Amino acid sequence: MTHLSEKRLDDSRVLLDILDHLPTSIFVKDENLRFVYSNSKHCEIIDRSEAELLGRADSEFWPDEQARGFLDEDRGVIADGTISIKEEAATRHDGQTYRHLTRKARLKASNGKTYLIGTNSDVSEIRRRELQYKALSDTVPVAVAQIGEDGTVSFANPLFIAYSGDDAAAQKAMISVLCDQNADFPGKACKFEADIGALGGARRNVIAISSGWLGLEAGARAAIVSIVDISEMMELRRINDDVSRVNVELAGNIKRLAEAQDELVRKGRMEQLGQLTATVAHEIRNPLGSVQTSAFLLDRKLRGKGLDVENQLDRIRKGIARCDNIITQLLDFSRTRQLNCQAGDLDTWLEQVLEDEARKLPAAISISCDLGLKGIPVPFDPARLQRAIVNLLSNASEALVGQGDEPGTASVSDPCIALATRLDGAGVAIVVVDNGPGIPADILARIREPLFTTKSFGTGLGIPAVEQIARQHGGDLHIESEPGAGAAFTIWLPLPEAQHLPDQHVA
Repeated sequence: MTHLSEKRLDDSRVLLDILDHLPTSIFVKDENLRFVYSNSKHCEIIDRSEAELLGRADSEFWPDEQARGFLDEDRGVIADGTISIKEEAATRHDGQTYRHLTRKARLKASNGKTYLIGTNSDVSEIRRRELQYKALSDTVPVAVAQIGEDGTVSFANPLFIAYSGDDAAAQKAMISVLCDQNADFPGKACKFEADIGALGGARRNVIAISSGWLGLEAGARAAIVSIVDISEMMELRRINDDVSRVNVELAGNIKRLAEAQDELVRKGRMEQLGQLTATVAHEIRNPLGSVQTSAFLLDRKLRGKGLDVENQLDRIRKGIARCDNIITQLLDFSRTRQLNCQAGDLDTWLEQVLEDEARKLPAAISISCDLGLKGIPVPFDPARLQRAIVNLLSNASEALVGQGDEPGTASVSDPCIALATRLDGAGVAIVVVDNGPGIPADILARIREPLFTTKSFGTGLGIPAVEQIARQHGGDLHIESEPGAGAAFTIWLPLPEAQHLPDQHVA
């Protein structure tokens, strides 16, 4: 068995060398409280060499008052063996005062002598930082406190005291309010919004921040808590929300006002157009009927006589038809009379209208029909809706093969018009699609404007009249087109509420 004495280092020179190189300050005094040993770190802290210290007492190099304090403390340790742990202030020979945390104990050596052994640590920087932290915490607009595990506030800056009150019970109460609003507070690192208005003072919205438990001396723990008042920010946010809401309402009101102004202007134009249309219908259509009758009689009397007037008579008939069509479009757009809507089989009615109109369209155009309402009764005014359908079929035909005395060549090799119906949400859709050249974006943006047209023979009232008829029915007109991909015009008509069939909605 190896004895302990064989393991321990007993070379005094090696031990002293070790002590000299320790990063901890160590010193030894004899019974007369004179230095008999000082390692390198101790000499560095008190800014004295070992030669200056050995054999000398504190009174020989510290100011009198400080030296008396050190002497009284040392005598107590030597006399009764009490271990002393104390923070001391010492002024070095350069005039600067430093704070040291000193630990002292009595040693009864094997040679029968009594010594005082001690260590000290320079805590000057720590204390400076603490003072800076305290000064900072006293001036920043943030409430700061140190909270122990028992809820006791061991430190609080002035703003924290202003929030909670200056007595321990009030401070504990505020901590309790914060704990109720976040289960992690204060033991875990956390940040959360809270309301401390329940304390009886002014209501405050705050952000509470906790460091979580931090270890202190002797196993104790505490958390550093910061509280930032965001009440003004919340108020600004509320005001901003109110302003945003008012702006949205104002924008909506301005839009409605603009729409109302546009509607008034439109109604004014409609009234003027209605008066003009009545004059046109009275002053032109009646004599135009006489011209048409006369042309018909001339054709009967002169046809086959070899006078070579057939082409001229045909041009007269076409001119009369064009004038009559213009008058009809003017009447379609200007009519504001109450509709005579009756629920009927829209598919069957459309099939008949398409059959009648197909005879009037150029033979080069093929027509397809896909009616999908399956007899569902739809309220509509046959006379007004027929004008809308005829307008759409006529527009599609003109886009495909042109119109006039000298029709242009077809825009596509197989011109086709497709008419379809379907359920669409709370109503029905009538769709007229052509495979023509499509509508450029700049024209599509203006196609609903009355009197806007790109045709040399048009009035610019066809599409506006269709849209007006749809809206008179409580519906609308939707237009989709891309250059080179044809165009689709959809008249949407509402169904009575009892007939809504959402499970059959077609997107």
